[in-house]
Amino acid sequence: MIREIMARPQEIAWLPWAVQYFFFIGLACGSIMIAVWLRWRDPQNSSRLELAAVSLAVVSGTVAPMALSADLHQPARIWHFYAYFTPWSWMSLGSLFLPLFTLLVVSYFILLLRGQLRAKSLPLWARWLQFRPAWCEDKWLRGVALATLLSAFSILLYTGREVSVLRAQPLWYSLWLPWLLLLTAIQAVPPLLAYWLRQEPQWQPRLARYQAVSLLLLCLSALGWWLDGSRSSVALHSLATQGAVWLWTGIAFVGLTLLLLALAWRARIQALDSNGLRVQCVAALLLCWGVRWMLLMQTQTLPKFNVLTNPYVLPLGSEGLLAILGTLGLWIALIIGIRELQHGLMEKKHYG
Repeated sequence: MIREIMARPQEIAWLPWAVQYFFFIGLACGSIMIAVWLRWRDPQNSSRLELAAVSLAVVSGTVAPMALSADLHQPARIWHFYAYFTPWSWMSLGSLFLPLFTLLVVSYFILLLRGQLRAKSLPLWARWLQFRPAWCEDKWLRGVALATLLSAFSILLYTGREVSVLRAQPLWYSLWLPWLLLLTAIQAVPPLLAYWLRQEPQWQPRLARYQAVSLLLLCLSALGWWLDGSRSSVALHSLATQGAVWLWTGIAFVGLTLLLLALAWRARIQALDSNGLRVQCVAALLLCWGVRWMLLMQTQTLPKFNVLTNPYVLPLGSEGLLAILGTLGLWIALIIGIRELQHGLMEKKHYG
């Protein structure tokens, strides 16, 4: 008896919208972690850096849910998360975690901003910021900061486990994956903050230390994933046989990491100029976004139940290149808007 098993390539399930969500939510959570560290460690001398970090979190935390809702394909699916809540599903838990995180980030930003305002210079539309009830005191601000940090941890847990619980993808089924996503996001935050405050180079040595620590932890996590001997680690080793794209990805990962470590070391000694900061930002964002693209999109092209690869061609429309450029453009537009808002409200009229 002769039996034939017919198989055909599978379609891609996750679209670039998902990559954009993982990218921006990682930046938001990383910014909050740095902001809360500054709030509890040295709030008096680092208020400017803390405000910049929370501002970046507000912008990134606003774009991320939009990308996620687009990846759900059908608006009714959002309603189903609440109407048919399933607590054993990470996506259902995320439908609670994500709105709470956004609310806390915006509250943290408003409370932090109003503490640095000069009331007599406020325009009429912003006079409501003069109202200062008892819960706006610094001790309450620290409480809101701590609550926002805990909410960020819930987002990181939900986002990481949403991927790492899938047994069908051996490369995803690993506890190292959430750490890799977290650390690639954290290392991108200090260069963005340094460029945000590029007219104040005194912050660069501190931010360079933050980035260097996150990059070293990233290297240790990648090494641990490579050496742990699990099923996921074996799948990681087998990528060398899956085409040249994975080889070049590994080379790019090592090259960008070494470049960022070199720039961080230089920034500790001497502040980088505008061109150096641009190179640092672009390299850090490429490392953060590129790792997510390879892990979330390129991995879906690998065979799961047969020997066939699943080809994917990036479309130019709203499910491909336009989605990437659109969310990135919205992110940049919101950064410009929030900086202009602070220009109009802060005592210093020119800070960057």
